[in-house]
Amino acid sequence: MHLSKDKFTLHFLDESRSLRIMWMLEILGLDYEIDIYLRNPETLRGPPELFQVHPLGKAPVMDIKFADGSPDLQLVESGLITQYLLKHYDPKDKLNPSNERDKLLVDYYIHYTEGTLQPILMSILINSSAKRIAPVGLKTMAKLLSKGLNYGYYKPEFDLNMRFLDSKLREQGSGFFVGSKLTAADIMLSFPVYENVFDNEMGVKECCGETELYKKYPQLAAWCDKVRNDPIYKRISQVTHQKVLDICASK
Repeated sequence: MHLSKDKFTLHFLDESRSLRIMWMLEILGLDYEIDIYLRNPETLRGPPELFQVHPLGKAPVMDIKFADGSPDLQLVESGLITQYLLKHYDPKDKLNPSNERDKLLVDYYIHYTEGTLQPILMSILINSSAKRIAPVGLKTMAKLLSKGLNYGYYKPEFDLNMRFLDSKLREQGSGFFVGSKLTAADIMLSFPVYENVFDNEMGVKECCGETELYKKYPQLAAWCDKVRNDPIYKRISQVTHQKVLDICASK
């Protein structure tokens, strides 16, 4: 177990998975600061400064300066960062379940989120962007092709996963994905399920024609309300949003 006096720097890209790590750092009471980077509005990629932090230019990236003088550590990938924080900085199981079987379930949702669910959503988004970035003479063809891919493959996968998650919440019966409290599983799923889908109904409708999510998936809808109204989540969302606005205003 590492020391609570260790210091963290979270490299935070706007509209990315970074907020989940900030949420964890807050709950665990760790000493951190955030460096915010803005996406290129045309390419949606991180700015050159983020590529100086890590060669892939992705976020979140977390730097740790250890209080005991150990060499600094940089971690990338949300799943790895999450598991590292749980293992080394959650001795009181604030975000971990208390029993091993449920801890294994948390690990499952961490890998499921990044390995299964997020690629489906990203594919839908990329296909839906094809008509915007295609050359003028190919926009109609790109629109037909992307719509065919989304409706022929990705939308059925999307529906399958939404039903799966809704049923898991119903089986659990506590309003959370693991046990009877907020865990890292809920935090990991907050980005794809709440931010990408339920808080983006117009985008989901445009991408794959999905409407009335709150009626179709009532368990997920109630869970999303928990995420939205979580005091820490709400506060850090407002803080980072204001910081992004301030950076934009200063340019």
